[in-house]
Order: sequence, then structure tokens, then C-alpha cells
Amino acid sequence: MATARFLHAADLHLGSPLKSLGTRVSAEVHAMAKKQVNTVFQNLVNVAKSEQVDFVVLAGDIYDTADRDPGAQIRVNLGLRELSEAGIKVFLVHGNHDPLTPDYLSGRSLPDGVTVFPAGEVTSHIVTMSNGAQVTVAGISYKTAAEENNLARLFQSITGQTIVGVLHTNVGGNNQHGNYAPCSSADLQTSPVNYWALGHIHDRQVHETPKGYWAYPGNLQGRSTKATECGAKGVLIIDVHEDGSLGAPRFVPCDALRFQRLSVDLSAVTDLNDVSDIAIDALQEAVDAADGRSLMVRLEFIGSTLIYSDFAKKFNELQESILTTSPEIMGNGAVIKIRQSCRPLIDLAIERGRGTLLGDLLVELDRKTEEEVSDDLRSVVELLLVNALEGGK
Repeated sequence: MATARFLHAADLHLGSPLKSLGTRVSAEVHAMAKKQVNTVFQNLVNVAKSEQVDFVVLAGDIYDTADRDPGAQIRVNLGLRELSEAGIKVFLVHGNHDPLTPDYLSGRSLPDGVTVFPAGEVTSHIVTMSNGAQVTVAGISYKTAAEENNLARLFQSITGQTIVGVLHTNVGGNNQHGNYAPCSSADLQTSPVNYWALGHIHDRQVHETPKGYWAYPGNLQGRSTKATECGAKGVLIIDVHEDGSLGAPRFVPCDALRFQRLSVDLSAVTDLNDVSDIAIDALQEAVDAADGRSLMVRLEFIGSTLIYSDFAKKFNELQESILTTSPEIMGNGAVIKIRQSCRPLIDLAIERGRGTLLGDLLVELDRKTEEEVSDDLRSVVELLLVNALEGGK
């Protein structure tokens, strides 16, 4: 059965200033980072062409701000022209970062083959796929930055063999993002839409429904070490079969610069002098696994460790040592933040012989029979005592 396909992207946030890099990153690395992120829309175009998609949907927040960076606009127009010349249609909606306001009439100077869905009502267009399947693409843009209405319910009257709904929305009230155009998963599943091409949530999600899927591709390029901004970022590719049925969305990375949270566990470390080398080795492994992309890393030390006391005292020195050494392996990337989340390791067997209040209490517990103190109570008391000791250090 012949297969055609389309590409789903959202939350490109082109023109983002990358303020999250902070002051520890050199001016050279910061400039290179901005240069790299300026290539991500071209990466999307390249993927669309290599995957031979019939159309692309962009589900809002193409630009990072409503006044739209001029350089980003030029890059978008050039990319859209390239897609148009390749015979690839583009359908886009505007979201809370780039609402379709009267002072910016998106679509005035866009190439042929690019459709901007208007604000206020859902409109639709039929696409005949390369394998003959008929796909109805429907969407609606924001007319204000803070859209409060449930726009998903406006898709109820759309008809077609296979329907793709393009919408910038917060499904289920995700508290990591503004609650714009709020709707529920039930709103999506009771609609006639087979594939909901959603935007707004930066964490990639794919949910299967009886009719097909609803999905967030995540943003095209990470912007900080916030959890939802870290890891591979890109687009989803969806297969459309001759009978109009859909394949499971497939992720393809497009990011040029990758943000990552890297944890270094010191639980088994017994020598403070090993910490810096362990951290550098972890950074090297992360760089090797990044497929040639520059990494911006938040490094965090975790675990309960015997060296906690010395580590905490020497943390600032260790931090400076890592920041001084890491550029040799980070290339055009950098360590932009280092956090200390370790805890002291309490050895209860040793504590029993130290003659401290904690040791005396543990020995007294050991002398009691099971009738006097249950194992569960013993564990609870031990935990409380350990927590009290850690809090006093």
C-alpha cells in the first residue's frame, strides 16, 4: 500500500535571544550559539524535502515575539519559498507568541502554497496526497496573545476522509505553560479530527486515540536548561496510507544546539580528588553522544556520599576547576550552570559505636524485642533520626 506523509512542527520561537546562557559563557560561544540556532528552520526545510512530505503544518509560535525579528522573518520566507518550489504545501497557525493581530497580517508576502489559517473561525483545505488519499487540513489562529476560548470545539463541523486539525492549545491545563485556548483530551477525542497537530507544550507527546492521534512535537530548538527545553528537539513525520489511515508519528531531530541536564552521582566516590575527573569524563560522554551538536549543559552533583563534608567546603574551587577545564572538550558548547545536590552518607553501623545520642538510641532499639518495637517502627525511627542528623549538619 503506497504511503504519503506530512510533517508536523510547532513552537519554533525563531528570534529567541538565548538569554538563558548566562554570564559564564564567553562572548565567542554565545555568538556561535546564536548563529547555530538561526539554522534550525533550514533544518526543518531539509527534513521536509528529504522525507518527501506532501505538506508541512506549523502549529503556532513560529516567532518568539509578536514584533518578530526581521532576520527570522527573512529566513522563514526563504525557507517557505524553498518548500514551495519543491511542491510542498505549508499550513500554519499563529499562537500566543505571534498572534494574528491587525498590525501584522501574516500571509501578505508569503510564497504560493503557504496557507495561514485566520483567527475567529476554523477554515479547511483539502490536499490530495501523492498516493491519492484525501486529507482535510483545518486550523485557526489566535487573534490575541492570551486566547481564553476553547478553540478545539470549533472543529466539530469539519468533514473529510482524513482530517488534520492544527491548533495551538493547552490540553489538560499543563501548568508549565500558559493556559491558552484550553481544552481537554475528551474535546479532542470526540471531535471528527483524526490527527491533532498541536503546539504550545514544549515537551514532545504522542497520544493514540480511536480515530488516530493527538500530538505535540515539542519545540524545534531548546532554549534553556529547563527540563522541557532539554534533549533532542525537532519534528514529527506522519505517514498517510492510501485508505487515509495514519501511521504512528515518527520523531526527527532538527535542533542545531542542544541543552542537557547532566547528573553526576557521587555515591560511590571516596576521594575528593576524583570528582573533577569524573565530571569531565561525564561531559565527554555527553559530547560524544550529541551527534555533532554543541551542548549547553547544566551539571548537577547528586547522591549520598562519604566525601560530603569536604565536597561542600571545596565546591566553589571544584566548580571553577570544571569551568576552566571543560572548554577543551565542549567545543562550541559550554557548561552554563553547576549545582550541588549531594547529601551526607550516614553509616548506621558506624554510628552505633560512636557513643553519640544517635548511636545510643540505635543501640537501645537493637536491644528491644520484636514485641516491643516492630520492624516498621524501627525503620521509621531510624529514618527520622537520620533526617534529624542530616538537618543539623
